Amino acid sequence: MEIPGYEERIKNEIHHYTTLLDHQAQSDEVTGVLPRVPVFEYGLKVYQPYLGAQMKNLDLESYVVNRQSTLARPMRLLSLGCGAGDWEMRVAIRSRAQISIHLVDLSMDLLRKACEVGKREGVSVDTTVRDVNEVDLPRDYYDFVLCRSSLHHFLELERHHFLELERLFDQIRKTLTRGGQFIVVGEWIGRNGLQVYPETESVAQSLFDELPDRLRLNRYTNAIDTKVPNVDHSVNSFEAIRSEDIMPLLLENFTPYEHVTFDAFLSLLLDFRYGPNYDLTNGEDLAIAEDLIGKDIAAIQQGKLRPTSMFGIFQ
Repeated sequence: MEIPGYEERIKNEIHHYTTLLDHQAQSDEVTGVLPRVPVFEYGLKVYQPYLGAQMKNLDLESYVVNRQSTLARPMRLLSLGCGAGDWEMRVAIRSRAQISIHLVDLSMDLLRKACEVGKREGVSVDTTVRDVNEVDLPRDYYDFVLCRSSLHHFLELERHHFLELERLFDQIRKTLTRGGQFIVVGEWIGRNGLQVYPETESVAQSLFDELPDRLRLNRYTNAIDTKVPNVDHSVNSFEAIRSEDIMPLLLENFTPYEHVTFDAFLSLLLDFRYGPNYDLTNGEDLAIAEDLIGKDIAAIQQGKLRPTSMFGIFQ
């Protein structure tokens, strides 16, 4: 059956990421589509001891590059929903053309950006403009399949008589070589639609109430918020459309090699909406950020709140 509004959602996805790309400053470096939020990146650095203790090969770029030495031929890597391909292009450059990379995304503009970087760096990549929900992959071909913050964009409803995420996992299992691995980078596994679980909302709200006005400035609306937002972002797009199913389906379809889950409310309070308010050179801002980060790590370590993000290697 056809999903109501499916084509409109496709257009919204392409428009959203193309707009982000258009607003980027031109750079000679390999860059991603999303802007950087220094305080959130700082939070991930503080999180490193916990993440590293759970997942030895957390530096997935190096892990992929180093695995090339185990093969007698160039490695083959497929990236699904790659965006501008910044992660993939860094791997290609570091591997000195010993890894063949194929990028698949909805947006021709984003893939064009990756090709521009490849041409400048002397790295060849194959690209395909395609709806990842409909890929048909060759059998026993790729040594690595990569999904980087893209799994939560794949569908929940029946279309063409199959469930898209389940079908995609079937395709990935089919295309991996013997010993091949499925790498998941920075995936959202929290509540559908990027919404907040009730228990997390309660804790986040109590912390939010203690913040000064300047740190509760909503950069999307330019208003001072009094309540932590809890919005379903999947209404008009594919954003986290079935994120709650990702971990159960991964564990059903693959064997974990290594993985780590993290981030209870960090992305809610320190990412794009409120994160730009923090000045890490300001002692008070830094102290507040470190307090929030510490409480987030403790909530995850103690199992008090559910994680929303994941890195992993599956086979």
